[in-house]
Amino acid sequence: MLSTENMGGVVVTPNQLSDMQADDYILYARDSVLNKVEVEKIRMPLDPQGHYQGLNLVLAPNGTIYAAQHTIISKSTDGGKTWEHLNRDPSAFGFNGWLLQANKHGQLINISQQGEEQPTTVWVSGNDGETWDQTSEINVAPFQKTVAGSSLTRLSDGTLLLPIKRRDDPFYEGTNPTYVFVSDDDGHTFSERFFLSDYGNEVNIAELFPGRLLAVIRYQPGPSDQPQTNKTVFLADSVDNGATWINLRQLTTVHGQCHGAAVGLSNNRVVVAYDHRYPRELGTGRAMVSDDHGENWHNEVYYLCHGHVAGFPRHISLDGEEILTFIGSCYGDVSKWENATGNSRFCFIRWQPV
Repeated sequence: MLSTENMGGVVVTPNQLSDMQADDYILYARDSVLNKVEVEKIRMPLDPQGHYQGLNLVLAPNGTIYAAQHTIISKSTDGGKTWEHLNRDPSAFGFNGWLLQANKHGQLINISQQGEEQPTTVWVSGNDGETWDQTSEINVAPFQKTVAGSSLTRLSDGTLLLPIKRRDDPFYEGTNPTYVFVSDDDGHTFSERFFLSDYGNEVNIAELFPGRLLAVIRYQPGPSDQPQTNKTVFLADSVDNGATWINLRQLTTVHGQCHGAAVGLSNNRVVVAYDHRYPRELGTGRAMVSDDHGENWHNEVYYLCHGHVAGFPRHISLDGEEILTFIGSCYGDVSKWENATGNSRFCFIRWQPV
């Protein structure tokens, strides 16, 4: 297995990363050489309640892009060149955050859950999130405790996929199985569910092309005598719109490289970016490239962002070549998770693999 600790044969330094964060380039390590790759960075306004782990990115069928922090949803109708920033506090609607997608009619959908034993509800907005109407409650029986996943994916045929984790057993005692709930009626009902994997905490599903899906899984089995598998990124494939998942495999090998998201490009290429957490001075969002749907990976890495905590990427590609990555980071005292609230700065990076 390819080690993801110092990919490309380069040991990067905090100073190199902080200089990158302040400028309009990313770093690219390959063949023991660290290169600068010029990119466009579009810096978003600071959200006073935003957190680098709380983000969402939606590409609507008409090409409109929505990027959510916490009280700001940014909207672009020109491919991400210019942005309108909308004040949209989820708590005003009774939500605890944004788990957004657009249905095939272009309406925004949000999935809301207040706690593990609380219902998971579906909401729809036809006015860019200004007002919301509840359309349904997802039937999770016989599960007693659940956690709605990190993503809501719309496939090219309009099908919606929602990962939901079963948490009936205590976290460190159970297998925390994740299921993919499926809706074929714009989110009004999620009538089918399919097993994805055990230990599937935070899951992002990407449609690489019609008929081929890739799940990026934060795989965390709890206390283990195999630390290389404790809180890392795993992948799984589906060729039947999420009904079955095969080829569960490990991608990252370093504990704390654990939350990732994929985007499919032309010529069978896949990019997966993920957060790298420890040590904190090397906190980064990093990206890897595959030429064969995610089966094999180049020994190279792109450093997308830096902070004492950083990462949690989301991507879209409008042409199969260029990537628009939405990502945030935070500097300062991050000894407590909540310290990043209101101190997380987000940006878009417009880039493509070399």
